[in-house]
Amino acid sequence: MPNHWKRTAFAISALVALSGVVGVSYAKPSKLSYVMIPSGSASFALLDPKTPQGLQQAILSGDPKVGPVAFIMKFPRGRLPLHFHSSDYYGWVVEGKMKHWLPGKEAEALENPPGSFWYQPGGATGVHDDECMSDSCQLYVIMTGKFDAVPVTFAQANEKK
Repeated sequence: MPNHWKRTAFAISALVALSGVVGVSYAKPSKLSYVMIPSGSASFALLDPKTPQGLQQAILSGDPKVGPVAFIMKFPRGRLPLHFHSSDYYGWVVEGKMKHWLPGKEAEALENPPGSFWYQPGGATGVHDDECMSDSCQLYVIMTGKFDAVPVTFAQANEKK
């Protein structure tokens, strides 16, 4: 083997060995366990116990504190405050009719019946709003990270544009 190949092989081996010693690592998503939840048996809990008629959430898989997490969100009729989530999420309407829109686009928002899907990027630039147009709505959600909802005012949303 030529001398420069030996030096390259030695350098790579040294880096690999050193990475274990100095703690160089990368985040590895945890492997999720098998889950089976029969229809109608998801366990819902109020997001805010002070609001008994408010939002309810049933965790299906994962950990909402760190993510990823899959859950069903139950909404009563009405509009939520303008907000964003730290994590990207995928939403699929399971029951009821919902609207979902970006700041300043409410007039363009359509009623989304069951089967409607959207993807919402996370972070402060992902401000949006939702409204349940039926007596109640259910949205199946997969978040790539932790679950949270950060309220913002319309003025704050326009500043972020």
